[in-house]
Amino acid sequence: MSPRSRERGGLVRLTVGAGLVALVALSSTLGTTSARLTSAGVATVTTSTRAACAGGAPYATQLMTAAYSPTLWWRFANLTGTATVADASGHANTGSVVGTGLTFGTATIGLVSCDTTYAMRQPGAATSVGFVTTSTAAVAPTTLTIATWIRTTALTGGRIVGFGSSSVGGSTQQDRALLLDRSGRVVFHLAVTTGHLLITSPATVANGTAHLVVATLSGTSAALYVDGVRVASAPSIGLAPVYVGYWRAGWEQNIATLIPTARNQANVRQDEVAIWEGRALSGSEVSSLWVANHW
Repeated sequence: MSPRSRERGGLVRLTVGAGLVALVALSSTLGTTSARLTSAGVATVTTSTRAACAGGAPYATQLMTAAYSPTLWWRFANLTGTATVADASGHANTGSVVGTGLTFGTATIGLVSCDTTYAMRQPGAATSVGFVTTSTAAVAPTTLTIATWIRTTALTGGRIVGFGSSSVGGSTQQDRALLLDRSGRVVFHLAVTTGHLLITSPATVANGTAHLVVATLSGTSAALYVDGVRVASAPSIGLAPVYVGYWRAGWEQNIATLIPTARNQANVRQDEVAIWEGRALSGSEVSSLWVANHW
C-alpha cells in the first residue's frame, strides 16, 4: 500500500507506517536536501550494564556464522601508522588508510564487549581528512546493509561510513551513508531522483555510550536502526541512477551541503564496520546483533 500524504505549507505530511508520521520537505534542486524523514517513535533507552561474556555468543562470533557472513568487515585491529585495515569477512575487501588524522590501537579501545581488538578514532576536526577505503571499484548496490558501532559526545556532525565515487580523495558522487547531524542524531543518506533523502533518528546518540547503528536498503524501501530497534524508515523511494565507487569509513567532502555546517568527518570512535551487499538484514537479525554485545 502506498503512503498517504497531503501538502501543508511547503511540506508533505507522509504516513510512513502505523503510528509514524514524517514531514518531508520537497525540492527539485540536486546537491541540496530534498527530503528529510524523522520517525515519530520514542527514543531507544540504553543501559550501560553488560552481562557476563559467558551469557551468549560474542558479537564477533555472531558475525562469523553462516547466517550473517558480511561482504566487508573491518574490525580495526591495526595500529596507528599501518597502511591497511584487514577484512575479516573473507572477501578480500582490505581497507586502505588514506589521508591524515585517524588513530588506531591501544589508545582507542574497542566498543564491543568480550573483544580484544581496537577501534578507529576519527577526530572530526576541519583538518582531519583521513578515511579507510576499499580499493576495488564496485557498482553501488541497490540492496544492502551497513552496520557499525560508534561512541561520541560531539555535536559537530559529519560522515561516519558510506559509499563514494573516489578512493583517493573527495567523491563527486556519494550516498548510501551513515552520518551524524549537529544535534547528534544518526542520519541515513540516500541519493534519490529528487535530490537527497535523509532518514533521521528521533533521538541523539551523542551521550558517550556505545551505540549500534544499522541502515538497510532493499529496492525502494529503506530503514534505520539504533541499538537493535527500527527508529525511522522510508517505505517508497526513487533511487538516483547507480554509479561505480568504493566503501569508505571516515572523511568525505561536501557534507555541509547535506547537513548545514556539519564537518566532513564525524567526531566518533568507530568499531566493527560490517557491510552486506545484496542483502538487507531483517529487524530480528539486527536485534540479534545488538543483543550479542551483551548490553
